[in-house]
Amino acid sequence: MRQCQSEHSIRDALAPGSRMLYRGDVQRTMQGFHQDSEGHWVAELVCGHAQHVRHQPPFTLRPWVVTPEGRAGRMGQSLECVACDRKEMPAGHVVYKRTASFTRESVPQGLLRRHETKAGVWGVLHVSSGALEFFESEGDGESRQVVSAGERAIIRPEVSHRVAPLGEVEFQIELWRAPALAIE
Repeated sequence: MRQCQSEHSIRDALAPGSRMLYRGDVQRTMQGFHQDSEGHWVAELVCGHAQHVRHQPPFTLRPWVVTPEGRAGRMGQSLECVACDRKEMPAGHVVYKRTASFTRESVPQGLLRRHETKAGVWGVLHVSSGALEFFESEGDGESRQVVSAGERAIIRPEVSHRVAPLGEVEFQIELWRAPALAIE
């Protein structure tokens, strides 16, 4: 069974002093449903996360979740993924590809321009020496994170991003996905 994220821990999960802010902007497609151990319905999202979709009037109104027809009617629709908002890779994902090490001179042009990973594919950018800027689309603009030697940046699925070396740098990217998809 997939690990579920609590709807109550959105802001509480960030450590004091964290550079990550809760923005609430990542929408993910629902691709299935299952019930947790208490019988509550959980949406399975294309990113690999799971999100409770409770109908608990008057606090949460989701009458569609209580019938098979209602859930079937929501397949393919979007739901905010709070775990993606926090850049949390889903539990159980595995590395399926590692790039060669890139330097300022060898970085592929495609990484310098906006691009994105496929649905369900996460990335981890590791900087081994120097530093680079990691830009990620956010609303109408981009967020900027400086990633220095020994640090990493999480790359979310289907979110446009790019890198920009800050002088001499060496880095590598790992691509992660669910184990069932990792076999090529």
